[in-house]
Amino acid sequence: MTNKLVSFLIIILIAQQAVAQNITQEIKGKVIDVITGEPLIGATVSIENTNTGAITNQDGHYTLESVSVGRHTIVVSYMGYKQSRLPGILVTSSKPLFLDVKLEEDSEILEGVVVTARKGSESYNTMAPVSARSFTVEESSRFAGGLSDPSRVAYNFAGVTFSAPQDNGVVIRGNSPNSVLWRLNGMDVPGAAHFGGGNLAGAGLISIYSSNMLKGSDFFSGAFPAEFSNATSGVFDVSFRQGNNEEHQHMAQMGILGVDLASEGPINKDKGSSYLVNYRHGFIGYYGELAGGAAPHFQDLSFNLSFPSKQIGDISVWGMGGLSSNPTPFKKYQVKHDEDKDEYNIKYRTYFQDFLEKDIHFGMGAVGINHNINVGGASALRSNIGYTTNYYKNDVSYFTQDADTLNTGSLSPYAKYKTHESKLEFSTRLYSKLSRKITNETGVRASLLHVDSYASEAPQPTSALHEHYNVVGNSFSVSAFTQFKFSLSPTVDLTTGLSTTKFEMVDEVTLEPRIGLNWQYLPFANFGLAYGRHTKREELKTYFYKRPEDNQFNDLKLSKADHYVLSLGFDLSENTSLTIEAYYQELFDVPVIEGTPYSFANYSNVWQVDGAITNDGTGTNIGVDVSLERKMDRGFYYLLTASIFDSKYTDAMNIERNTLYNRNYMATLALGKEFVVKKKNLLGFNFNATYMGGGRLTPYLEAETHENRSVVNDETRLYEWQGRPEFWLNAGITYKINKERTTRTWGLDFQNAVLTQQMAGYKYNLRENTIDEDNVLFLIPNLYYKIEF
Repeated sequence: MTNKLVSFLIIILIAQQAVAQNITQEIKGKVIDVITGEPLIGATVSIENTNTGAITNQDGHYTLESVSVGRHTIVVSYMGYKQSRLPGILVTSSKPLFLDVKLEEDSEILEGVVVTARKGSESYNTMAPVSARSFTVEESSRFAGGLSDPSRVAYNFAGVTFSAPQDNGVVIRGNSPNSVLWRLNGMDVPGAAHFGGGNLAGAGLISIYSSNMLKGSDFFSGAFPAEFSNATSGVFDVSFRQGNNEEHQHMAQMGILGVDLASEGPINKDKGSSYLVNYRHGFIGYYGELAGGAAPHFQDLSFNLSFPSKQIGDISVWGMGGLSSNPTPFKKYQVKHDEDKDEYNIKYRTYFQDFLEKDIHFGMGAVGINHNINVGGASALRSNIGYTTNYYKNDVSYFTQDADTLNTGSLSPYAKYKTHESKLEFSTRLYSKLSRKITNETGVRASLLHVDSYASEAPQPTSALHEHYNVVGNSFSVSAFTQFKFSLSPTVDLTTGLSTTKFEMVDEVTLEPRIGLNWQYLPFANFGLAYGRHTKREELKTYFYKRPEDNQFNDLKLSKADHYVLSLGFDLSENTSLTIEAYYQELFDVPVIEGTPYSFANYSNVWQVDGAITNDGTGTNIGVDVSLERKMDRGFYYLLTASIFDSKYTDAMNIERNTLYNRNYMATLALGKEFVVKKKNLLGFNFNATYMGGGRLTPYLEAETHENRSVVNDETRLYEWQGRPEFWLNAGITYKINKERTTRTWGLDFQNAVLTQQMAGYKYNLRENTIDEDNVLFLIPNLYYKIEF
C-alpha cells in the first residue's frame, strides 16, 4: 500500500513538472501594408525552425497558438512583398503577445533577384535611406541603464551621447539636445521628462514615457525625411500601442524609484475598442525629505483609447502628463561624531550654491485625437488634432547666515525664472501608392503657439531683483511637405522630398529639399547616400527678446543645417550587421549674441540676453560612426559602436570655437546574456560601458576670480579646455518567472556602477579661498519587482 501511494505521488509530481515546463502562450496581431495600412489577406506568419505558423484572415489578423514561453524569431511573408524577419521576440506567460507587422511591397518580382528581408532594427519609415533605425519596448527595458527611457536607450547608438549624466538630453553628432524633434502619435510634442526645463528644454532626470504604453520608436540621426521639420539634429518618432481588445490585463511594479501601475482591456469586445492606462508615482522625493536635502517628487499618467471602425476609420484618443517638483533647501551646518575613530565630521556651507534655496516645479502635458482611414485601395489619410503644454518655474532665495556654525538667518529673493509654452496643433497626411514603383506622402501641419515667460535676478545676493525680460505672446507656424519614393530597380531606391515652413515671427518662408539613394549592390551589402536641408525655431520666448539699443524685436530667421551622409551596411549573418556612416553637417543662420562668443548652437534654454541677437552664426559637424550589432539570438546580443567627430561653431565675431558638445570621440559596448532556468524562466545579465572624451570647459581668470570670490570665466577662450576622458558602466540583472497567466520579474538596474564623476567646471571655495573642480556624481540604483497578470 505504501509503495503504491509513493508511486502515485511521484506520478503526480512528474505530471505537475511536465505542465510547469510546457507553459505556452499565444502571439496575435495584424499584418498590414506599410504605406496604406490595408490588411494583407493570406500572409504567412511563422516561428523560424518550427512547424508553428498561421495565415492572416480577411482582416489581416493572425494567431499563433501554443507558443512556448521564451524568445523566438518570427518570419512574415506575403506574395509580392518583402519578407520581414524579427529575431529575439519575447513571449511571456502573463498575456498574449500582440505583434503587428508592416510589410513593404516589392517594386518587381524577378527570378534570381534576392531582396534582403527587413531586419528587426531597421526603421519602418520607408522614406529614410540612411541614419535610421527602430527599437522596441522590450529593448528599452533590456538595455542596462536605459530605465525604459527612449532617450537613454539611444545613448547606445553610434554618434549619440548625453549632455550631462543627470538629465536625458540627447546629443546627436555634436548638436544641442534642443535640436531634436519628438513626435508622439503623429503630433510634435516637447521632450517629455520630469525635472526638465532649467538647463535643457525638455530634458530631465526621468522620462515621462512609460514602457508599458509604447509600441516602439523610430530614431533618425541625420538627413531625415521631409515629413519631419523643426529639427536640425535628429528625430524620435514614438507611438502608443493599443490595449488588449479581448481580455483585461494588469501590471504592478514596485521599486526604489517608485510604483508603476498599468491596466488594459476591451471597452466593447464586439466593436474591438480598447483602453490602456498607466500611472507612476516616484519615491525618491521622500528619501530626500528624510535626508534633509533635495526632494524630487514626480508622478505621471498616460492613456490610449482605441475605437476601430471599417466605416468611418480608426479613432484614438490619447494623452500623457507629468508633474514634478524639486524643493532644495540651503545646505545645513552639521557636526557628526564618528565614535569608532573618535573624530568629528563638520560640514560647513563652503560654496555659493550652498547658500541657495530653490523651489522648482515642472509640468508637461499632451492630449490628442487621431483619425486614420483608408481612401480607395491605395491610399490612407491620417489626421490628428492635439494640445501640448510644458512648464518650468524656479524661485531662488539666498540664505544670509547669522554665523557659519548656525542654521539661523534670513532668506531674500535671489532669482525668479518661469517658462510656460503651449501649442494647439492640427496635421493631416495622405499616404499613396501611385504605382508599384512609386509611393508618395504629402501633408500639412499648423500650430498656434503661446508663451508666458520671465526671468529676474539680483546683481548681488541681498540686492533687489533686476528683471531681464517678461514676455507674454502668441504666434503661429505652418509647414507642408511632399516626398516620393521611386523603386528604380529591385535593388535601387531613390527618395526625394521638399518641406516648407512659415513661422510668423520670422520674415521668410523656408524651402528644405531632401534626397536619398539606397542601393543593395549585393545580397548582403547596401550603399546609401543622402542630403537634407533642415530648419528649426528656438524656444518661442527667444523671438520676444528685444534689442537693448532700441527696445525692438530682433530680426531673426530660423536656424538651418545641411546634412550630407554616406552609409555602408553589411549583413554578416542573419542576426549580425555592420554599418559605417560618414557625415558632414553645415549649420548656418544660427542665432548668436552680438559682441559675445555665445551661440544658440550650444544652448537650449537662455534666461538672459545682454545684446542684440543676429543670425550670423555658423557651425560644422563632421565625423564617422561605426556600429556592429548582433540581435538577440540564442540568449546573447551585443551592440558595439564607435564615433570620431569634430563639432565647431563660429560666433558673432566670426571666431571658430569648439561647441559645448565636442567630445571628439566615444565608444560604447552594450551586451547581454540570458539563461533559461527550469525551461520557462529567464535570468538575464546586461551591461553597458561607454568611454568618451571629456566635456568642454572654459578657462577661468585666476586674479579676477579671487578678487570677486566667484569663478570668472575667460570668455575669449570659451570651451577651449577639455575635461578628463570619462568611463561609464551600467549594469542590470533580471529574473523573469513565468507561471500560468502571470509573469513576475525581479530586477536591478544600476546606473554608473563605477561611480564616475563628470567634471562640470569650477567653483570657488569661500572658506579656503581656493578654486576647486566642480565634479558631479550621479547614480541611480533601481531594485524592483513587477507582476503582470
